[in-house]
Amino acid sequence: MSGRKHHLVVQGKKDPRQRIWESIRVLAPGFSINDIARRTGQRPYDISVYLKALTTAGIIELIEAPGGKASRVFALLRDEGADHPRVNSKGQRTYEHLATENIWRTLRILGGDLTVPDVVLTASVGNVALTPIKVRQYLTALTEAGYLEKKEGGGQVADTYRLLSEKNTGPRPPEIRQLESLQVYDPNLSKLVHVKTTGSIDADRSLVEPGIALIRSRDLLAEWLDVAARKAKLPADLVERTRLELAEPGESGGLQ
Repeated sequence: MSGRKHHLVVQGKKDPRQRIWESIRVLAPGFSINDIARRTGQRPYDISVYLKALTTAGIIELIEAPGGKASRVFALLRDEGADHPRVNSKGQRTYEHLATENIWRTLRILGGDLTVPDVVLTASVGNVALTPIKVRQYLTALTEAGYLEKKEGGGQVADTYRLLSEKNTGPRPPEIRQLESLQVYDPNLSKLVHVKTTGSIDADRSLVEPGIALIRSRDLLAEWLDVAARKAKLPADLVERTRLELAEPGESGGLQ
């Protein structure tokens, strides 16, 4: 249709901030917390936190404040594309999400048998400074999930890791969802591909994508309660997301 601006959108399962960002791009000239909540089914509190961060970062601006936080009207200043801007509460850019992206890209592009130092050297780009511990942790998770073949070294010979050709599923990195109970989710397949109920509660969580480690069942319940309290129309995707989260790992990417 003429006059309508079309946007590229991220495909597959999305975290709450991605859903909020896509609605912001559609409603760019003017939108409120309530507008975003109606489109996304996300909690007003979560929307408010993200809008505040985007405002501080200069990505959106407050244009009307008629009374009450929910009725404030914002406008988009800088459209930064399909992926939602990663900013903290101070409006500063965060780059944690790039860690696994860089590691996964390195495995896919270089191929062959790679050591941890090989991956650290190649993947430490784009404002990401990786440590051997972080890289080894991610490689170990992928190995347990069946993505990598590990060859044990010995003495002065380092262990090596190789991405199996049949596990090169696409450009998006498999996500470590919970390190206390190891779960590997492949967004390219929209599927939880590996679950292991052992692990250290003190494991390094810095590679977990913001939002991935949330207790999803709690958040889904909060969404259902919010819809019921507002007597609002049920969001089209809420039932489907609930079904996916409750499904068996082999059926979908949902958490147990």
